[in-house]
Amino acid sequence: MGSRQNDLLVAARTSAGMTQGTLAELANTEVERATGRPGAMEADYISKLERGVHRWPAKHYRQALRTVLGVGADRDLGFYPTRARRASVSAGEASAVARGSDDVRRQAFLRAVAAIAAGAAVGDPLSEAIRRAASGDSPARVGRADVEQVDHSIQVFGDWQDRRGGGDCKDAISGQVQWATGLLGATSTGAVRDDLYRSVGFLADVAGWGSFDAGDHDAARRYFELAISCAEEADDWSLRANVLSDMARQAVYVGRPDDGLSFVELAQVRQDRQTPTVRAMLETVRARCLAKVGRAEDAYGAVLRAEDHFSDRSPDDDPPWIAYFNSADLAGDSGHALLDGAVAGHHADAARERLRHSIDTYLPGQVRARAFALAKLAILELQAGDARQGIELAEQALAAESSLSSRRAQDDLGDIARALGGRADIPEAAELRSRIARTAQSA
Repeated sequence: MGSRQNDLLVAARTSAGMTQGTLAELANTEVERATGRPGAMEADYISKLERGVHRWPAKHYRQALRTVLGVGADRDLGFYPTRARRASVSAGEASAVARGSDDVRRQAFLRAVAAIAAGAAVGDPLSEAIRRAASGDSPARVGRADVEQVDHSIQVFGDWQDRRGGGDCKDAISGQVQWATGLLGATSTGAVRDDLYRSVGFLADVAGWGSFDAGDHDAARRYFELAISCAEEADDWSLRANVLSDMARQAVYVGRPDDGLSFVELAQVRQDRQTPTVRAMLETVRARCLAKVGRAEDAYGAVLRAEDHFSDRSPDDDPPWIAYFNSADLAGDSGHALLDGAVAGHHADAARERLRHSIDTYLPGQVRARAFALAKLAILELQAGDARQGIELAEQALAAESSLSSRRAQDDLGDIARALGGRADIPEAAELRSRIARTAQSA
């Protein structure tokens, strides 16, 4: 179904005697006056609003447009939340969640996440997990050794996924999560209780990431919801940000970048509580979301901010879950975020430089991440660079990704095959494309 033109916004702008560019400029000034940060609207964005491509801008954008056009309500400009996106949670709105009592804040936060997430009804996944676990065997009391056992599972399955992908260990990690949630129903106190919820939440997030990697998106969402609830119980803003960043990545992957942007901006609330390394990771995720909604220059700016944050990092201050995020991850995530714009001619050298750096510096255990970076650089070269080099990189990506149990790896190979299809002038391209097709068929 096509978008329906927003006649109310068109009428308000034209009656004010403004062009789309003028309205964007004045609204950006109003955003900066209200928030201290300049807005990023431009004529093309106003055009999309008027064509009905977007019906629910972020809160400060709606407020700025109302002020500039002299109307009192969002509905007067034809703005309303769509069914697919039942809530648009900007960082400013999400900060309201951070105020109030702990219990009210927790419930409001979970409702906000539920409103964004995939149209799924999220009741109270933590209570449900405890209810299910109570029907099985679990200890009467939990101690430090139990928490350490959960932490060991996190390490084992995290390493497994890095080397082999998420598909091979789905069943095994599912059993571990079931066992770990059983511990939540036992008696624990003080720091042990908080650490238990934190560790179970981290394990659920690892399970969610593995399911996402394997292409089981419904299971991934359930794991992420459990992880969010555990992070809230532990009052761990850092873990909550990590889970939300994974939810943002998944949303982008399934074609919902606006929701991804809402997730990551929710994760960025109270960044004063996050270390520079965490801030850097969140900015790379935000960059990827911005790129997918067509804001290439904003995505590039987010990449530069991520690199600034990373330059201030102090690993000793970082939470355990961010230990994976080294300079190779920063470069790989940044290059991936810039890929769409690079193929269209925006900051291609910047994307190429970062992807190459990541390929050269990933640690030996980061097999999956290196394979993904190879694929992205191959696509960039095939579509907007040195096609011969692109074929060499595609050969390496095929060797690396065909060994992974990962739906994302299979999708990467499909993207490479399509890029090769545009290089009929090179005989080797057709042969490599046939090999990728045979690999996909066997997978």
